[in-house]
Amino acid sequence: MLSSYLCKVTHTEPSEESFHVSLFKNGEPRAFTYFFNLYWEELYTVAYRHLRDEDLAKDLVQEVFIHLWEKRSLVNSAYISLRPYFFRTLKNKLLNYYASERVRKTVVEQMLHRMETTVSPENSSATVYQKLEEIVELSVAKLPGLMKTVYQMRSDNHSIQEIAAQLNIAEQTVKNYLSEAKKILKKELTQRFADHDTLLLLVVSTYAIHDLLI
Repeated sequence: MLSSYLCKVTHTEPSEESFHVSLFKNGEPRAFTYFFNLYWEELYTVAYRHLRDEDLAKDLVQEVFIHLWEKRSLVNSAYISLRPYFFRTLKNKLLNYYASERVRKTVVEQMLHRMETTVSPENSSATVYQKLEEIVELSVAKLPGLMKTVYQMRSDNHSIQEIAAQLNIAEQTVKNYLSEAKKILKKELTQRFADHDTLLLLVVSTYAIHDLLI
């Protein structure tokens, strides 16, 4: 149950939070910062326990804050805490994610089955995968300077520590480059094959491109 992950947290005095509720509703940036500092860590912890993916958990929590900020006009300024709203929104985001994942997996499985039963030998899934790999290489070549170098070194099985040492940059910087490179490549591949059903499904499937996008 999602609710089982809503762990205990040290709360501020109601008067302090209720004061910021009113500011939040009125669009005060300092109120956004206040609630971000107050609830981000716990929201992230809950999201990570479900997703087991740091970047995905961070993205989901960011969506929670953006969603509530965009809907702040609906907040009742008489409320003394926004905690229930943050965690309800997170729960909904998680449920939506699970639902979309189930749909995506079903579509991909159907597509792979169709490929196995209908494509000709010269147009097999292996051929498609090889073509996709070639296009990934072309896309990697278009990455900005240091990001491309980091991505290529990681593709050659260099560790995060080795890359950081050789390029004289922080390990976190290496991780950031790799994360951003993956996002750029997925976006470009999806756009490139938007009009090609089979290839598009291969691209958007985590399983199909797992070995291509490190």
